[in-house]
Parts: sequence; structure tokens; C-alpha cells
Amino acid sequence: MPRRRRLATIPDHQRGNSMRRFTFLSVLAALLALSISSARAAELTVAFAIAKPPFVYATQIGPAQADDKGGIELDIMKAALAPRGHSFQAVYSTYDELTALVLDGRADAAATVRPENPNLFYSNEFVSFHNVAVTRADGPTPATIADLAGLSMVAWEGATKDLGPAFSEVAVTSPNYAEMGDQKAQVKAFLDGRFQALIIDSTIFRYWKKVLGGKAADFQFHSLFGGHTPFVAGFADETIRNDFNTGLKEIRQNGVYDVLFNRHIAD
Repeated sequence: MPRRRRLATIPDHQRGNSMRRFTFLSVLAALLALSISSARAAELTVAFAIAKPPFVYATQIGPAQADDKGGIELDIMKAALAPRGHSFQAVYSTYDELTALVLDGRADAAATVRPENPNLFYSNEFVSFHNVAVTRADGPTPATIADLAGLSMVAWEGATKDLGPAFSEVAVTSPNYAEMGDQKAQVKAFLDGRFQALIIDSTIFRYWKKVLGGKAADFQFHSLFGGHTPFVAGFADETIRNDFNTGLKEIRQNGVYDVLFNRHIAD
């Protein structure tokens, strides 16, 4: 009859040592994972162009103040960076200076720029602008830029250059054409009945129409100037750019992007 083998037993003191080693290694692994996560997380400085509500409400150049109201761009930037643990402080400048702030190290990223400098790492589409002609619900219904001929119009400062020669030619034929740097004043002039058509980004119009008490049903939009014009964010660091793109994709897919965007302009 074969002899039974006795099962080896681990002495209590050795078993205790093993458990302590296991616990130590588990804690060490957790701390290592935390340190790696912390190393990846960054406090960034992000540059935004001033004075374009509801995208950016700030009107002064420099670091964001305690009473900063943010805007669509800042809300989306924060939500897209957060999944990878990143945060940011805003600094405000003119649009023309945004890229320079990143190139000379005064900012880690610039929001809402065109991908034109090979020394930056550009994101996927961040926000877009959609220039339209707005008329009253019972007013003219232009189907092409040429149909604006003869209408009184108000647009932003520089619109004849930005929208190309076809619009520039039509503006010359207008009995009353004006450009205004202050887009609140631009929208108010249209709402007050001084112009038949308003040339403006659709989101900016919806914001100022809401602020000034207009009703959506009173107006019609005419997409005469092509589709949306996309803008991106430019980063100094490729890894941060990749993290941002990942977060941006997530908030587009889960609906957070649309919620953040629309809460500034919903009636």
C-alpha cells in the first residue's frame, strides 16, 4: 500500500512574511501607477483670443481674473483635458498673437487657431464658425451671395476681405452697407430695423439675439458662404495634443460637447 505524502505546510512566521511582502508589493505597484498618472497629468497655460462671446467672454489681455466668465472654448477645453488628468490656466491675447505665445514658451497651447505652423502639434477640430446671412422671417430670402445685391447689410469689421470678392462686389451695390467691430452693436442695429440683412457667425448671432431679447422664430438663416470653417488647438507637446484629441473624441461621442456648446446660446 503506497504511503501518503504529507502536504507541506508553511510555518506561521513565513506565511506572515509572505503576506507582508505581497502587501508591500501591492502598495508599491499602486504608488507607481499613481506616480505615472501624476507625471502625465499637467497644469497647462492655454491662450485664448479675447472678446468673442459666447466663445470667449474676456475682454482684457492677460491672465484670467478671479471673476472670469469663461465661454464655450474654455468649457470644451476643460472637458477634453480632464479625462487624462490635465487642467489649465487661461491667458488672453489677440488672435494674431496666439501662436506666438506657444512658440516662445509663454503658453502650452493656443485655442481656436488654423493649423498653419509646422512647429506646433495641432488637434482635431475644436470649434467651427458658420457665417450666414440673417434676415427677418418675413424679409428677403437670398439663395446666393448675388441675391444680397441691393439689400442694406451690416457685417463684422473686415467681412468684405474675409468673405471674398463675390461678397465684396455685392457690398458695393448695397444702398447701406456697414461694418462694425462690436458684434453686439452689429446685432442690435439689425434687430432695431436699420438693416435688411445681417452677416455674422450663426452662434454669435444666437447668443446676442438671446441677450438682446430677440426670438428665434422671427429670423431666418441663409447659408451663402460655404460650410463650417473649422478651427483647432495648437500644442507645444505632442503627447498632450494626443491626450486632448482622445478627450475631445470622448466628449463628442457622449454628448457632453453639445451640452457645453448649447448652454451658452439656447433660448
